[in-house]
Amino acid sequence: MAQVTRSPARRRPIDKTPSPATEDKARKRRSGLIFTALILAVILTVIGLGYYFIYVRPFQYPIIVVGDQSINIGYFIRRLRMDPSAGGDPHVMLERLTHELLIKQGAPRYGIEATEEDIDQFLREIARGDSESISESEFREWYRQQLNETELSDAEYRDMARTSVLARKLHDYLAARVPTVTEQAHLNIIVVKSYEEALEVRDRYQAGEDFAQLAREVSIDEKSKENGGDIGWAPYDALDPNFKWLAQKLDIGEVSEPLRIGEQAYVLLMVSEKSVAREVEEEDLEILKAKALDDWLTQEMTHVKVEFHGFNNGFDSETYAWIKWQLSRRQR
Repeated sequence: MAQVTRSPARRRPIDKTPSPATEDKARKRRSGLIFTALILAVILTVIGLGYYFIYVRPFQYPIIVVGDQSINIGYFIRRLRMDPSAGGDPHVMLERLTHELLIKQGAPRYGIEATEEDIDQFLREIARGDSESISESEFREWYRQQLNETELSDAEYRDMARTSVLARKLHDYLAARVPTVTEQAHLNIIVVKSYEEALEVRDRYQAGEDFAQLAREVSIDEKSKENGGDIGWAPYDALDPNFKWLAQKLDIGEVSEPLRIGEQAYVLLMVSEKSVAREVEEEDLEILKAKALDDWLTQEMTHVKVEFHGFNNGFDSETYAWIKWQLSRRQR
């Protein structure tokens, strides 16, 4: 009898297609994750922007602009922290850094430059101090400490040293060219303790009394009163700006209004002679040489565009207060 062979039964394939309910649940879960991720991204963005605008962006604002060069607030604050001679006063540092920019821009006009060797030598002079020499390892350790304490980068610190070298060379250049013959005035003074007393002495002089006799009688300046108030010839440029202005303004024999000097003293100034070209005495020449760079900076300020910036309207009270706050935060 023939056998009948049956084919094995075919299994029905399993349907792996998720049900509508499962798909909807997965879709909701994906949407929730995406929404959560977006919320986190927004929060992180807000935090990041807040951090940037509070702790990053303000330090990048330019605070001083001289010509085509500028200094930002971050560098300004670091220099203010590291320089005790500024006394924590932003206005002092504004002037100091402005002068540095003027020197960096002006020195090349006279063929003055600072080479890398000049900068290295200058830094080693500072590091050596009163010692006769300093080893390379000692210098490197000193320099590392300087960068750490000042928070300046290597480039910033060397640029600061470069400016100092330029300032020294520019000063020497200008001092060597100070004129030895200049306009001068023969000055006489009477110094008293109060404004009212100065007016009384001035009235006595205008009434006909002798200036030298008045000086010997009432002046509290022991050095000049012995000479009847005569302090000799002086170049106008060697005088304090207030005295210079008075000396140039006064006619020969005229006595000035009382001028306050120090905490409790007033001076009366009288010019007895004037000369448009007189040989400068050695002592006065040294004064003129010492202030040659300061006089040059004063002149530069008159024809170079200098701008002070802040958060609102220039270097305003808000900017000043913010900088002082940054300094106090660091001290705490």
